[in-house]
Amino acid sequence: MRSLRSLSALGLLAALLGATGAAAAPLSQVTYTVRSGDTLGGIGARCGVGYMAIAQANGISNPNRIEVGKQLTIPGSKGCSNAAPAAAPAARAASAPQGGAVPAAPAAAAAPAGFGYGVQVHAPDGDQGVIDRVRGMNFNWVKQQVEWFRYEGSKGAHNFSGLDNLVNQANAAGVNVLFSVVKAPDWARPGNTDRSVAGPPANPQDMADFMGAMAGHFRGRVKAYEIWNEQNLHYEWGNEPLSAARYSQLLCACYRAIKAADPGAIVLTGALTPTGVNDGSRAIDDVNYLGQMFATGSGGCSNGVGAHPSGYNNPATVRAGWNNPAEPQFKGHRSFFFRSTMEAYRAVMSRYGQGGKKIWVTEFGWASVENLGVGPAGGYEYAGQNSEGEQAQYLRDAFGLARSWGWVGPMFVWNLNFAPVAGNGDEKAAFGLVRGDWSERPAYQALRDMPK
Repeated sequence: MRSLRSLSALGLLAALLGATGAAAAPLSQVTYTVRSGDTLGGIGARCGVGYMAIAQANGISNPNRIEVGKQLTIPGSKGCSNAAPAAAPAARAASAPQGGAVPAAPAAAAAPAGFGYGVQVHAPDGDQGVIDRVRGMNFNWVKQQVEWFRYEGSKGAHNFSGLDNLVNQANAAGVNVLFSVVKAPDWARPGNTDRSVAGPPANPQDMADFMGAMAGHFRGRVKAYEIWNEQNLHYEWGNEPLSAARYSQLLCACYRAIKAADPGAIVLTGALTPTGVNDGSRAIDDVNYLGQMFATGSGGCSNGVGAHPSGYNNPATVRAGWNNPAEPQFKGHRSFFFRSTMEAYRAVMSRYGQGGKKIWVTEFGWASVENLGVGPAGGYEYAGQNSEGEQAQYLRDAFGLARSWGWVGPMFVWNLNFAPVAGNGDEKAAFGLVRGDWSERPAYQALRDMPK
């Protein structure tokens, strides 16, 4: 999704939507017995209650330390079981009841063809330590955002040396590479554009020429290319008029150039930012925009569909309609839910005859500021509501659920190492799998240890 910058789509769009949902009526109180391996965040997710509410109700001063066998009072919950509940069938229309138990991800099974485990990194000049961390999780994909303007300062003047280092390190470790390419250089921008923000080229062929040169240079070494990023949001599209038709022209020009240079390369549509804002100026609802993309030719110019399904403070396995009375914000709209966004995209793809393609989750994650020594950034209040244990569980559950569907390709966790790059206080650090000092967060360990 984002390069190293102070404001991101998740924070802005949460603010635009108001980040609120209707609070449910008070629920009853139940008791839960702690089992080996439990975390307070995981218990809260099963019971539909925030971990801090459980901690306060039971006088727990350190939510990271709970005693096996201890009986916990779970306030504001209809009920939860010591056994993980079964996952809801994918085709079921109804969502989990408000405040109810959270469906668990399916048990591990053989991964479908094309499924993969990835993470977004910041290592544009290569970083062996980063690649070692990726391999340490037994992941087989890495994503790097490529800012076009850094690699073609003038027409035809390409310099891929830093990216060569990254690709060579990844290839040597058996890790596949996805480049997400964004941000046209000034020489390629429209003459009257807003240069305070990055944006698309005036002539799609300029980017197509760049992508052809890149695909030729990295032929057989870079497996996939994502063309642009969150183009349904105004500042990702250079504050220029939002247009799925114009994006489709850009995508198709790049697709032809990439395939001419490297026929085996995979070309993905740029992932959209999940939002219910649909004013046509600040943003276009991502489900609507996806349909507009297919209606204007994007389906014929892509091998897969990029997606950025966000989870906010909601478990991966629940749908829109689920609520947590202790954390009523970031509820209600589909865009706040990982599962609902994925299922909505799949429905659009089927409607436009694109059901044979896989959705590539090129960015997803849950933010937590726990143990970072900072509070949540403005617009990211949910990062103060997710414990590190919940972050870990939601990520694991998302992989398990998506793998069970069979129509999902590689999934890329946002992110690995933005905390060491930008510091723990940066909003992107809350999504990271390591802290600013490179210490591993529970999410890193959970992803490393989950079946693959």
